[in-house]
Amino acid sequence: MSDILKLVVSLFIVGLVGVGIFDYVKLHEENGCEMTWMYEYPEYLKVDVGRKVSEAYPKYNLYLYGEGSYAGRIRSLKLDGVPVLFIPGNAGSYRQVRSLGSVSLRKSENIKNKIQFNYFSIDFNEEFSGLYGGVLKDQTEFVNECIKKILSFYKSSKSPPSSVILVGHSMGGVIARALFTLSEFNINHVNTIITQSTPHQSPGMYYRTPTLLNVPQ
Repeated sequence: MSDILKLVVSLFIVGLVGVGIFDYVKLHEENGCEMTWMYEYPEYLKVDVGRKVSEAYPKYNLYLYGEGSYAGRIRSLKLDGVPVLFIPGNAGSYRQVRSLGSVSLRKSENIKNKIQFNYFSIDFNEEFSGLYGGVLKDQTEFVNECIKKILSFYKSSKSPPSSVILVGHSMGGVIARALFTLSEFNINHVNTIITQSTPHQSPGMYYRTPTLLNVPQ
């Protein structure tokens, strides 16, 4: 290799290193998110949604999140708190509820009145709902059945809740809104919907016609 070629290669490498240093020093964006920590082992308690619902939607399941001593207290499913249902999105996992459930549990321990949020999560078998809209109808109907089942666990509570808080991630937010298109859905069962990175205005990818649901704006 000639001296000129060696010089060119050396300058190129030095230039790349310089660009990397400049990018890190001048353009580096600080992580504004705060890390969540678990202090006890997480547990996902599978909830029996009933034979009829299980046979109609065999691929889907409902779980209740817990950890440590709290997980032991909720095994009987005699709950006395605020029900929250996490709905995962495209290829999402029901285990994504962990950070929400864990942080909520820690926060509730510091509240004098001990307000407890009971976090449920749906397992959609990690279906690609963002690429194929054909699964959205079944997912929406299953969520409706889960809401009714969740509320049944609070019948013996001193102040039984009449609604469930919905937290939808990505396409899960679309599912939450689509509930209101079901004729059998009781609108009084949901009064709060929180969505995260949900494509409300248009689908994430124009792939197939059924990707969009006719949901209310």
